[in-house]
Amino acid sequence: MKYLYVLVGSKKGFYCEQTLVSMASLKNVQPDAFVTLLVDCQTDKDFLSDLERIKKYVNEYIIVPVEDCVPPIAKSRYIKTSMRKYVKGDFLYIDADTVWNTPVSESDFTHDVMGVLDGHCLLATHPLKKEIEADFKRVNCDPGVERYVNGGVLFSKDSSISRAFFDLWHKKWLQTSETGCFIDMPSLNVAFKEVYGNDVPLLPGVYNCQISRSWKYFVKAKLIHFFTGWMTECGDKAYAFQRKAFWEFVRTNGLDDSVVDMLKNPLSAFAIPIEICDGVDLELRKTATYGLLRDMFERKIYGKRSRFDLVEKIVGKLSAIFDGG
Repeated sequence: MKYLYVLVGSKKGFYCEQTLVSMASLKNVQPDAFVTLLVDCQTDKDFLSDLERIKKYVNEYIIVPVEDCVPPIAKSRYIKTSMRKYVKGDFLYIDADTVWNTPVSESDFTHDVMGVLDGHCLLATHPLKKEIEADFKRVNCDPGVERYVNGGVLFSKDSSISRAFFDLWHKKWLQTSETGCFIDMPSLNVAFKEVYGNDVPLLPGVYNCQISRSWKYFVKAKLIHFFTGWMTECGDKAYAFQRKAFWEFVRTNGLDDSVVDMLKNPLSAFAIPIEICDGVDLELRKTATYGLLRDMFERKIYGKRSRFDLVEKIVGKLSAIFDGG
């Protein structure tokens, strides 16, 4: 089985650095892993120094023809949704914003195409159900599924069923991308629905441990998916791999001893203090009031204009009145 990554370079993100770290962590836990990398033509030409570091971990390097005028995010999704046609043999596709903790068990790969539930839960109970359904409307694509699969880790056999699945996914993604929104999970789940109906084959959650959604699989995680979309300028994320400063360090210094040591034990890459948010606190985070206050507070942290201090002062006075009453 091959371990497949897709890289479209961009100066606005840390995609090269994330790919480097994920591949290095894979080789830590599975030194004989056969790694395949798909890139677009422009990345192959413009990111030579980054690719020089990355290629040390790559066994198979494939350039996929995509027009240079296409936005980077669209290039990435174009390659990802069509990757089956460029790679021979079974593969496990892995998003770059991941770090490996333990090796795979190939006996877990029992169906032609498999993935892990987004958020480790059914769509009906997903904490971001409203946002996901809003995405469906944005791209005019509602998969109509109970099991909503995350696109960060996908297993694919080299089979006629798998090839048909990816052809369908790519075709549907091309249709949804005409809206100007290039997300690929609605179209992915359309393919799962049409090929498998409601009985979507799932990988164990340890293959895509989504720490921003659930800690259920963290202790035994094979692959930790840390979602750098959650990364903030103020560096307040507890997990090292979610901090912008960490990726800036890797960009400048590469995989120095401190990073190598971190990759040996990614379960411990946390800052202190840290709290688990659940129950009432988790429900509060879903409210518009929380979102507004958090936005105000974050603007304050960034040094931008914010009304947070005024709101805090008003709330303090109201609390004193109610407590006094």
